[in-house]
Amino acid sequence: MSTPTGAEPFQDILDGYFTLKESVRQMMERHDLAWVWLALWHAPVMDIAGLGPKEPVPLHLRDGYAGVIEGLSLTAVRTGAEAEPVLIGTGDWRWLDTRADPALPQDIRLAEPAFFRGIGLSLGGAANRRGIPATELTEDLARLAEQPGRSAFTA
Repeated sequence: MSTPTGAEPFQDILDGYFTLKESVRQMMERHDLAWVWLALWHAPVMDIAGLGPKEPVPLHLRDGYAGVIEGLSLTAVRTGAEAEPVLIGTGDWRWLDTRADPALPQDIRLAEPAFFRGIGLSLGGAANRRGIPATELTEDLARLAEQPGRSAFTA
């Protein structure tokens, strides 16, 4: 296992259509990250029962639920380049239809690509090409802290 080095603020886009966990895993692999904290805003999501984590989504959402992540503070950790990340977060989201359980399921999918800002620790110490000044994160941090009614999420 590599030793994480250098925390660096950056921004990127999470791929849509996969589970949130898979999208975060792909992003961590692209940036060679062992740990990441990210702030995600206004991200459309969908929950389709029985669809595998890497299966393509259907063109029409007939047997599922759609919703929006209003704001999510998410931390992801992986122990090596090939390891699956563990996601822990808190945020605010809403479903467009009534659901018996309003929680975000572990296999929640982004309905389309989503922009985020975050801080990452590299597995190999490589410079992040999408780095940003730390001051660009201060607005996201303040907005997340002010979110009423946040709920927990893990995957």
